[in-house]
Amino acid sequence: MRNYFQNIATLTKNLENQISFEEVIKLITKFSYDNLGNRSNAMIEGNLKKGEKNLFACGSFIMINDDKQILIGPQNYAPEQEYMLLDTNIGHPSWVIKNKKRLILTNTDEHKSFVKILKTFRAGSAIYAPIIVSNKFIGQIICASQARNVMEEIDLSALCILSNLISFYWIKLNGNVEIEEIHAKLYKK
Repeated sequence: MRNYFQNIATLTKNLENQISFEEVIKLITKFSYDNLGNRSNAMIEGNLKKGEKNLFACGSFIMINDDKQILIGPQNYAPEQEYMLLDTNIGHPSWVIKNKKRLILTNTDEHKSFVKILKTFRAGSAIYAPIIVSNKFIGQIICASQARNVMEEIDLSALCILSNLISFYWIKLNGNVEIEEIHAKLYKK
C-alpha cells in the first residue's frame, strides 16, 4: 500500500517559509505530479490504448469569478496553457464547482460527459479535490494520468489533504489578492 503521509510532512515543512501563494500551489502541484497515482497500473493490458503513453499532469484551477477559473501551477500542460482561463461550466470540473465535493474518475472512458482539457493528452484516469475556505469554493486541484485505472482512492485522499494546505495558504498569504493581481496583469489591459 502506498503511504504519502511522510512525503506530505516533508512538503509541509518546505511550505512553511513561502511568501507567495502561487509558489505554494506550484510546490503542491509538483508534489502531486511526482507522487500521486498507482503508476504501475499503466502497464496492465488495456489501461493504455494504442499510441498512448504513461503520462501524468496536475494543475490547480482558482476561481476568478462565477464564470472563469485560472490555471495555476500546471505540471505537464502545454506551455501556452499556463494561466489559461477555463469556463466554470465545462465537464467534470464544473461538477466539482457545483457540488463542492471531491471526485474520482478511475476510467474516463466510462464517463461519456468527460471533456479533454489538457492539450498534452486525453486523461484516462483523473482525480479532483475542491479547495474550500469558510465554505466558499475557491478552486480545485486536478491530477490525471493518460492510462486508465491509475488514480485510486488513496491518491484522492492525499490530494484532498493537499487541497486543504492550499486553503490554509490562501488565508495565510492573502491568495485572493495575489490571484487578482495575476489575472489583472494578464487579462485586464
